[in-house]
Amino acid sequence: MDIKQSQIDSLIDDVAYLEHEAEALKYVIDSVPYDETPPGGRSIAEILMFLDHAQQYYYRKVIEDSFKSSRPINLNAYVDPEETFEPDEELSKDIQKLLYKLSKHRVALLNLIKNIQLIDWEREISKGRESITLYEFTSQMVRKERSTLKEIADLVLTYQNSKQMQRELESRNPES
Repeated sequence: MDIKQSQIDSLIDDVAYLEHEAEALKYVIDSVPYDETPPGGRSIAEILMFLDHAQQYYYRKVIEDSFKSSRPINLNAYVDPEETFEPDEELSKDIQKLLYKLSKHRVALLNLIKNIQLIDWEREISKGRESITLYEFTSQMVRKERSTLKEIADLVLTYQNSKQMQRELESRNPES
């Protein structure tokens, strides 16, 4: 696969966008029950902790190793972040600190990605018999994280709409 600089520039923009999303959440997150865990799911705080964990201990490690190593790396040598994730109860209570940490790690990832040479984006990463480039691996990470952040934004919007509806009902029926 021939990777062009325009693709890398677009990828860098996408990673920067992920950092801006985490930053933007700081202003709306306090208005929602971010520590409530839905049945069979994770709370917003836990989802954000998982994103940070996956980025720090899986994606970033794979990205660093792939351009440091002279040989293709195999994803089977890395533990899936789902298997190693442990929610931090203390951090889940301080959502602003969590978002700050996530933002800071995003900036570090962005700087790492900006420093990868164009030719290195073509390095191979294998998983079993399949093989993808570092560019494709990083693009998959961005798509997953964008999807997860969209889920969080939808949850925040749902909570806010629910609160608004509750206020409207209470203003129409002040006795209850």
